[in-house]
Amino acid sequence: MIIEKPPESVLTTTATRGPSVTFVPPDADGVARIVIDRPDDPVNAVDGALILDLARAVAAARAAHPKGLVVMSGKTDQFMAGADFRQITTSSAADLERASREMQRVMDDLASLPFMTVAAINGPAIGGGLELALACDRRIMADAPHVRVGSTEVRLGILPAAGGTQRLPRLIGLPRALDLILSGRLLGARRALRTGVVDEIVHPAALLRAASEDALKARKAALAGGATAAERAATWLGPARAFALSQARKRVLAETKGLYPAPLRALDAVAVGLAKGMPAGLEAEARAFGELASSATARNVVALTLLGLRQKKAVFDGLGTPRPLRNAGVVGLGFMGSGIAQAAAAAGMLVRGRDRDAAAVAKGLATVRKLTTDAAKKGVFERREAARIAGRVSGGSDLTGFRHADIVVEAVFEDLALKRGVIAELEEVLRPDAVIASNTSALPIGEIARGARHPERVVGMHFFSPVHKMPLIEVIRPEGADGDAVATVVAAANAFGKTPIVVADGPGFYTTRVLSLMIAEAFVMVTEGVAIDAIDHAMTAFGWPVGPLRLADEVGLEVGAHASATVLAARGITAPPVVERLIAEGFKGKGRGGGFYLYADAKRPVNPRVYQLLGVTPRSTGEDIAERLTLTFVNEAARCLDERILRSPAEGDLGAVLGLGFPPFLGGPFRYADALGERMAASLERLAAARGPRFLPTDALRAKQPFYK
Repeated sequence: MIIEKPPESVLTTTATRGPSVTFVPPDADGVARIVIDRPDDPVNAVDGALILDLARAVAAARAAHPKGLVVMSGKTDQFMAGADFRQITTSSAADLERASREMQRVMDDLASLPFMTVAAINGPAIGGGLELALACDRRIMADAPHVRVGSTEVRLGILPAAGGTQRLPRLIGLPRALDLILSGRLLGARRALRTGVVDEIVHPAALLRAASEDALKARKAALAGGATAAERAATWLGPARAFALSQARKRVLAETKGLYPAPLRALDAVAVGLAKGMPAGLEAEARAFGELASSATARNVVALTLLGLRQKKAVFDGLGTPRPLRNAGVVGLGFMGSGIAQAAAAAGMLVRGRDRDAAAVAKGLATVRKLTTDAAKKGVFERREAARIAGRVSGGSDLTGFRHADIVVEAVFEDLALKRGVIAELEEVLRPDAVIASNTSALPIGEIARGARHPERVVGMHFFSPVHKMPLIEVIRPEGADGDAVATVVAAANAFGKTPIVVADGPGFYTTRVLSLMIAEAFVMVTEGVAIDAIDHAMTAFGWPVGPLRLADEVGLEVGAHASATVLAARGITAPPVVERLIAEGFKGKGRGGGFYLYADAKRPVNPRVYQLLGVTPRSTGEDIAERLTLTFVNEAARCLDERILRSPAEGDLGAVLGLGFPPFLGGPFRYADALGERMAASLERLAAARGPRFLPTDALRAKQPFYK
């Protein structure tokens, strides 16, 4: 949980606000309470004032010596979040390390109280909130969908800094603790109970009573280090622990390629604490926190998170007023359309789908059910809620039921005539105020809406596949679009739990355009004889989740060629011949005969036919592959800003990271350009001199002014 705040020292209190934590003396039964309720913050984020107030409350509890103590929140639906990262990103490593030690000391004081302490978790307990609960003797959690617990710090380039790396392994065992700390996974009530993070789950209305009873009746007990003998052995026995830690380290390095230091530092802190004792582990934790939180990696990732939070409101700038959304329609129930329908239903809307025939509709509805059931198994939804979500989606082979739709998303194949035909059919049955959202990755929305009776209500809504996993929606505002219609699509994206960005209309919009230019440059490199696997390896080593040629295979060469042709033609660039020749030979991508790689072989080797078709011999290269391709991407992103396709660098960074996998630790193309400074334009000019004017830096980069002031 992160929120934006005015900068202030992480170690000083805020005199202008009331206390963040209050000690409530014992009631008639002898149970006292510590109530966390930061007055200027809806999620009880941890700052210097809260740390000091919590220390005073714990001291007051020790002096009062009640029969038991309940630690609870004064908020109705929030326990406690993690650190207030706006303050952290403006503090030095030394201040951050000192803040960690202060929080650790307070948690130690709480854990050492001579009477029972029980955490009553009524809402999200994330990061520092979970660490507060771990410092209590017992934890009781409200059984409600919004209540989650977890240590999400590594997602932000840091690690738990209030004893979390020490207490969690001692509570639930090393294997389970490493899984939670290194994944940043959030747990619902039932999964938290099964994992051992909490001791009991109760109805929300019974939470305070249950916690008070526990505080009186339960007894302090030593932490076992796991529920099973194997877990306890991995926690306490040196050889078993060393094996568990080494396996975790291998997994981390495989996933992060060493580009994200936080998981490794968390592993080190856990290892030190279990081998040398908790004081040594806390020392390692605090030192690592100071170094990590002040690093460029953490600050870039945190900056992205803050951008995402601000975007929920900032995205509406310059738009109209969104209309109420109760009923949605989806035309095209393939995998993409089914994902859209499921997202709308999860947002509480009644959804009507349409596909070409009953068989296609049945397949789409089955996909909706599977997506929802799988999500329930992972704890995303409660089982009863999952059943309700699936029950909100119905379908047919005609437009029956679409008259009630507030918004309709057409998700048919990327064919201009087909999409125009769908819009014409929809306008026969939709209300005049209903919004039509076209899901397309490259076709200009203005062209799709040409010929419509009310083109002003046709807006682009570019989803990314798979819908249930990808966090971005690119909303395309064509010239002449109704501001209220665009705002309605943005509101729908927010309701779906996605991060929307608003871009102007044009071939490829923003995301497809920048990605197409980078992949096209990779194709050029193949025609030059650069080895296919060398290109992909260089990009994944740089931090991209997948190489451009492997990605082209995943998308499908025909689909990718269709999208990139639209973009490249608009930019006056001739597409390299390699894809066209592969398609002619029957190589159409993964699952379609292979492409740049062959997939019948489990090792997925490079397809040698690519080199034969081009008449080249693969070679190693001394040039920086990742630099050439990433700078192509950044330069095109800057051109989109110059041409007002993008409204801001912030939306450009969010779109690149959340939609395309631009390395998050670099903060996005615009933050990366700021980090390189004048070297960015100089590198592009060097490439242009060697390889052609397509690399010449755009006006924004040539100006050598930072994108973020």
